[in-house]
Amino acid sequence: MPRLPLLALVLAGCTVGPDYQRPAPTAASQAPWLEPGTPGAVDLAWWDGFGDPQLAALVDRALASAPDLREAEARLAEARANRDAVAGGRLPSLEAKGSVTENRLSENGQLPIGNIPGVDREFRLFDLGFDASWELDFWGRRTRQTEAANARAEAALFGRRDVMLTLIGEVARSYFDLRAAQADAASAQALAGSDAELARLTRLRLDAGEASRLDLERAEGAARTSAAAVPDAEARGAAAAYRIAALVGAPPEEIAPALRKPAPLPASPDRILIGVRSELLERRPDIRRAERELAAATADIGVATADLFPRFSLIGSLGQQARTPGDLFSGDSTRLQIGPSFSWPIFSGGTIRAQIRAADARAQGAAARYEKAVLGALSDSEAAINRFLNARTAEAEAGAAAERERAAFALADKRATSGEDDRLTLARARQSLLGAERRADQAKAAKGQAAIALYKALGGGWR
Repeated sequence: MPRLPLLALVLAGCTVGPDYQRPAPTAASQAPWLEPGTPGAVDLAWWDGFGDPQLAALVDRALASAPDLREAEARLAEARANRDAVAGGRLPSLEAKGSVTENRLSENGQLPIGNIPGVDREFRLFDLGFDASWELDFWGRRTRQTEAANARAEAALFGRRDVMLTLIGEVARSYFDLRAAQADAASAQALAGSDAELARLTRLRLDAGEASRLDLERAEGAARTSAAAVPDAEARGAAAAYRIAALVGAPPEEIAPALRKPAPLPASPDRILIGVRSELLERRPDIRRAERELAAATADIGVATADLFPRFSLIGSLGQQARTPGDLFSGDSTRLQIGPSFSWPIFSGGTIRAQIRAADARAQGAAARYEKAVLGALSDSEAAINRFLNARTAEAEAGAAAERERAAFALADKRATSGEDDRLTLARARQSLLGAERRADQAKAAKGQAAIALYKALGGGWR
């Protein structure tokens, strides 16, 4: 017996299975950005940069009550509880037990009960005591289980942050969809009115013999096409409002009516700081989650490998046992059992080694998912930077075109007032102006959506 603690100390340092090493940053992640972005620390609370209090309030509400986030928080709580349960398994266990049993011994059994004077074959037995056990972690099985549980709890934490990032992005994107649809509906309404006026003037010219039937058909067709765009834009706006309600965890009637009241499209920033490319590995929660899942899968190999070796435990039982309640607490009623035990699966038909191979395959799959997450993040970010830069250029061009059309319309209005041009020319100038303004609004909305996509790709949205 004195040698057992020494043996435990010697073997306690033996932990089977591979020791996890966090993957080193890839050369691709260490390289500079391909796209010419603006260097600087990424703005994590980026939605405030749009300067829209209603958008900021919707994001705050989503973070407080969104069902998706509550579900992620529940998964995190579950993972942490599992971690605590595994950690508790490394400690000795103590269990209190008590029983009262009615017993009847057989007269025809191994003991000749009927021939022993004073022995009653029927008796009641009272038992009260404690059972204790402690598995000695010789091969690091419990250690690897704890490593895996800790890594899965951390993966659940980053999973919650990934849900948070996605949620904020979806709320902002839907809000831009809403305001863009409202702006498009207003532009389409104005354009439909202008086209209707142009069709009316064309009919007057036809009656006066100054226009053809073909000119009238074209003008009236354009008017109907413009009118058809109004309900389509209104439907897109309503759908976006209802989508926002679902995202923030509110019934449609609670917030949709207020959202459907027209409001200006928020202005997106002209410059977005993109940070250093390698920082994506720390900032993107999907990458961090994949890395923690890889750590857990690596620890699982050690857990499976430990099953090849014997398990050693210390067991003990202490209590009182008597046939009458009065003798239960007598010193003569004390029972005691203590000593080591072990179990060793000498033959399992290859099951354990197959489980080790399966754990190793799962770890390889987790490594591939981690690599995929890194490469996907780099690709997403580069594409999002490119999209934002081009959307910014498109917005500037569309805005400049709208300014030129405003100048042209002002000139046409002045000429019509002085009698140099007819009202048909003025109506056509108004039509061109409204079309240019509509395209400018669409370019502004596209730039806002590109900004949201870039912030999301960079990992902004959680602290």
